[in-house]
Amino acid sequence: MNSNLNELLYRETAVEQAQKNSHQFTMDIPETSLDETRNTLRLTDNYFFANKEIFISKHNRFAPYPLHSHQFLELNYVYSGSCQQTIDGVPTTLQTGDVVLLDVGSKHSIDYLGENDILINILFRTKDIHIDLLNKLKNSQSALFSFLLNISTGDFNHLKSLIFRNTGKTGVSTVIETIMNEYFFPREYSDEIISSYLPILFLTLTRDYKNTLIDAGMDQYSEPVIFQVLNEIDHHYDTVTLDSVAKKLSYNKNYLSNLIKAKTGNTFTELLNKQRLSRAHLLITSTKIPISRIITEVGFSNKNYFYKKYKESYQHLPTIDR
Repeated sequence: MNSNLNELLYRETAVEQAQKNSHQFTMDIPETSLDETRNTLRLTDNYFFANKEIFISKHNRFAPYPLHSHQFLELNYVYSGSCQQTIDGVPTTLQTGDVVLLDVGSKHSIDYLGENDILINILFRTKDIHIDLLNKLKNSQSALFSFLLNISTGDFNHLKSLIFRNTGKTGVSTVIETIMNEYFFPREYSDEIISSYLPILFLTLTRDYKNTLIDAGMDQYSEPVIFQVLNEIDHHYDTVTLDSVAKKLSYNKNYLSNLIKAKTGNTFTELLNKQRLSRAHLLITSTKIPISRIITEVGFSNKNYFYKKYKESYQHLPTIDR
């Protein structure tokens, strides 16, 4: 265990000191990054990913954190002690070394953390789940593969969280703590190393937990062509069409369309729009490129249609993210 990391994590922050004195929750992010329109605290990604691809923080101790959801994926890791959470209505106790992966929209609250309870939050976005990673995981027959693939294809009817219990025989803690050291004590190439370790983390979770995370519904993703379609969308979202994919893969267009719908629960257009909107959202929140230009760059030809789909996806117009 890195002594510098240990010292940093146990050191009380200003927010922790305030919560320790008041025994009440203290908001630790700007109000502009909150969305309370649905009577639930919703954390948006414009604050967390302004200058980085992955955001890591220690969860503040000494007060409960209210029920909330987020626009991004969250991985919680219990560095030490224990943690009581309620995840989508289900009370859950996490112990040292346990990991929970929460999908976009998953609602959870976190109970009071004591002095020795160190919970780490690792935040990342769906765009960080690349098709290449899914291809590596697809033969594992694990629930993690199914979970990540459902996120990638935009299936919002699937399980919203996965819990990985520490068995004492996995390398997950080593991987996570390597990521933490690069993040909290950055050196040259730290950002690149962190990004490279994200798929390593997923692969380690799959390898070490595959026997306890079997998913009976995996057969629906055994069709290799689905990965080829997703790969085309992932890499050529700005120009790809169903016609071009069908031609490239030597499939009848109508047959391929029906197969995509049957295997993913989404039409080709829905999958393509999801990828285009994700890319547009990233550009809108992290660059100064005019929205009109972004619309064209990601492949939309109709401005009104883009605004309609953007609002459906993010519950507000793109101008709010500027």
